[in-house]
Parts: sequence; structure tokens; C-alpha cells
Amino acid sequence: MSIAVTTLPPLRAVQAFEAVGRCGSIKGAAAELGVSSGAVTQQIHILERFLGIRVVERGGRGVQLTTWGILYLPFVQNSFEQLRSGARKVERALHSNRLSISALPSVANRWLGPLLFDWKNQHEHVHLVLEGVDPEPRLEEGEADFRISYGARQRFHQRSARLFTDHVLPVGSPRLLPPGGLSRPQQILEFPLLWIDWGPEFNAIPSWSDWLVSAGVKCDPRCELTFSLSSAAIDAAIQGRGLVLAQHSMVRSELASGSLVRIFQHSLPMPEPYFLAWNRSATDKPLAVAFQSWLLTEGHQLDVSSSL
Repeated sequence: MSIAVTTLPPLRAVQAFEAVGRCGSIKGAAAELGVSSGAVTQQIHILERFLGIRVVERGGRGVQLTTWGILYLPFVQNSFEQLRSGARKVERALHSNRLSISALPSVANRWLGPLLFDWKNQHEHVHLVLEGVDPEPRLEEGEADFRISYGARQRFHQRSARLFTDHVLPVGSPRLLPPGGLSRPQQILEFPLLWIDWGPEFNAIPSWSDWLVSAGVKCDPRCELTFSLSSAAIDAAIQGRGLVLAQHSMVRSELASGSLVRIFQHSLPMPEPYFLAWNRSATDKPLAVAFQSWLLTEGHQLDVSSSL
């Protein structure tokens, strides 16, 4: 009989043969598998018909493997050991206390990173891994358990939920601004302005031109320096290098500490929301669903506070 190389033998028949080869008897294999001796013999016959060869023969001392059976057994045993090893790895992963979170770099640095300390304080035994990267990870291939990203990149993921829509607001270092602050939006033009441009992949985020027009200032503001990373522009503003139109999510800590001050209350919404995506298998891990729920709650709370 000719067997196609892509054709696999029936698994139960192979399992019966492996048990016979390891136990050295039909009776021993039957006891291990929890079936009758007749059922084991039937599965051996099925395998032999599939292979077109005899793998077991009866002798004076019971059953023994034929030359073909002796040749075939190590491959079968190796295959079953690989299956057992894979099952053990899946079991360990399923009960792992490790959660990996991928996020856009500025989101990881400015919003998510500080938040994770709050979660960690409540769940000390959980090992959190945060990776700030721009390319979208292949979640279903296990590159991360969760991903926080933005806008149309949601199309790269099978499972996702909206987190929040951020707002941008003018902020600057108190070292750069006069003690009483600014009274009129037009005064912003007296300071170096730091710009943020994420590039053509994303819908244009609100710029200084947009904010000034919405605040009733008609002008063409000069561009001092443009950053592709929001976090880099915010760092420069903290150092007193200029004023920045920053996302509320990324400067909450600095506003609370006083290292940055909000110059005017007027803000503009981002054109698209942030979202949370996840690997389906990841939610089988202990506390993964609780972590997911907590993160969505944090996002929804920010959704409200960003527009204030």
C-alpha cells in the first residue's frame, strides 16, 4: 500500500501501538489506556492496515514488535513526547503570573507606565512586562497579551475595545511662564512653540494652528521644533524649552506635581480614540480578565476627565 506523505495515521491506533511497545504486552497497554485487550488489538490492526505492514506479532512469550515495529516505535515515542511537552508548556503558560503589555512608546512612557504601579501594588505576585514599541504586535501569535494603540490600527487586531478619546491642551513649565500666567491666547505667540507630528500614517492631530484658531487667534505661528514622539516634546516643555500642545493623558502627573502648568482651559479632542486589543488565549491566564477590566475602567475615566 502506498501512503501519501501528508497523510497521518489514526491517533488512537498510534497511541495503542506506542503503549504496547512501551509496556511490552497487549494487557499492559489495555490497562494503561483504560480499554479492553480486544480494543487494543483492534487498534493495532487498524494501524497495520494503514501502514501496509505488520508492526506486532505473537510469539511464545506473548507479543513482540516486528522489525518494522522496532523501526517505527522511536518516531512514535518522540512524537508523543513532543505532544506531552507541548501540553506541559501550555499548562505552565495558562497558569503563568506573567502579563505582557505592548503600547505605543509615548503611551507606555507617559500614561500606562505610571498606572501599572497602581495595579502592581494590588497584585504583587503578578509579573508585568511593558514594551513601548510602534509596530503592532501579532497578538494571536503570542507576541503580547495586550496592546494599546490608536485609531485605524484597530484593523490589525481581532479583538479590541475603545479606551478613551484624548484631548490636547496648552502646557508649559512654570520656569518659562510669567508668575501670573497668560491672560490672552495671543500671548502664546511670544514663546517658543513645540510641535508634534506623528507622520502620514495617522490622521493629523490638533496643531498649534488649530488650537489658536479655535481660541479666536488668527495668525500663522512659527514652528520652533517638531517632534515625532509626544513624550519627547513633553520632556522638552518640562525643561522650559517651549510650550507644547500635549495630550491630557500624558501630562496628568506633571500637572499634579507642578512641573507643568495648564496655560488655558480650552482644549481640542484628538481625531480618533485609543483602543485596547488582546490575545484571546491571554484572557485564560489568572487575573488577565481583571487586568483587562481595570485598564478599560481607567481609560473610560480618562475619557471623561480629558474633556474637562
